[in-house]
Amino acid sequence: MAPLIAALLMVTMAVGANAPAARQEQSTVTEPERQEVQAFAKRFVARFLKTRDVGPLIPEFFWGDFTTLPKQDFYEKVSPELFAKLSRNERMRLFVAQENLGYIITLDVMATDAKATDGLPFQKILPAGVARRLSASHLVEGTAKFTNRRELLQELGRVEKVILEARPFLKRKNLEQSPAFLKKLSMFEHDPHLGYRVRSSLIDEDLKRELGFTRFAAGQKVFSVDTPILIELIVVKDDGKYKILTLVPADSD
Repeated sequence: MAPLIAALLMVTMAVGANAPAARQEQSTVTEPERQEVQAFAKRFVARFLKTRDVGPLIPEFFWGDFTTLPKQDFYEKVSPELFAKLSRNERMRLFVAQENLGYIITLDVMATDAKATDGLPFQKILPAGVARRLSASHLVEGTAKFTNRRELLQELGRVEKVILEARPFLKRKNLEQSPAFLKKLSMFEHDPHLGYRVRSSLIDEDLKRELGFTRFAAGQKVFSVDTPILIELIVVKDDGKYKILTLVPADSD
């Protein structure tokens, strides 16, 4: 588990190849679209930095049926067969736990000056016991996929409990206002890619069938926007409002 954060940072800087937008025909982003999508993404990032919890943000920022779409298992730790059998509530819990754990990883990377591989993951921002339990999570660690529902839910419960334990320490330290974090945030905000770059692709008939995009018309745009907190938002406009379909590692290329 020692190289986890460095490895995840490398993944974060790679192409989110599983994102719906990555597979489709590229489309031109108009200037009004770029401004609207960037404003939406900036609101989401600002709220996430305050809540440190994606759960409360779901009603406002996410598409209502987003858990029905594949690839919500951020670290791909659940077999497709088991993921398909999970209830909406179980998928939501998995998504929230993995995204919140991912955010703590981002804090560990961005709020410390030392190399991410030095020492135990999270030990620079959390007490040793909490850091140890969090870094041992099988929702991230290792290469095996969960195939048993009971084992997955047990592990999910453990991760949720440790994240709750970590929350008061993160609130007290307020790492988002630390010099190291603010320096990296500013650097990424001015990066030509991570600084809210917006791209778009078109939904086609194959994607509608494969991912269940029946609500959306073929030819409708799906937007991707990279953010300085190292996640990429996949966004669609539904009923006149922008909504997130999923989150993937940011693409720095």
